[in-house]
Amino acid sequence: MKDNILTFLTELKTPCRTTEIAIHFGLSAYQARYYLMTLEKEGKIKRSPVRRGASTLWEMNS
Repeated sequence: MKDNILTFLTELKTPCRTTEIAIHFGLSAYQARYYLMTLEKEGKIKRSPVRRGASTLWEMNS
């Protein structure tokens, strides 16, 4: 699943919200967040700065 998410983010070329990824792959938001946070810890993607009330955006590490 992580590879599928990486491919999706690479092809999209724009930051993406957790819910968009969850819907695209038929996952719950919590499952998608788990995979995204794992990919972030591996250094493959990055997330937008954490701000209260703002959506979290994910994109490929450049």
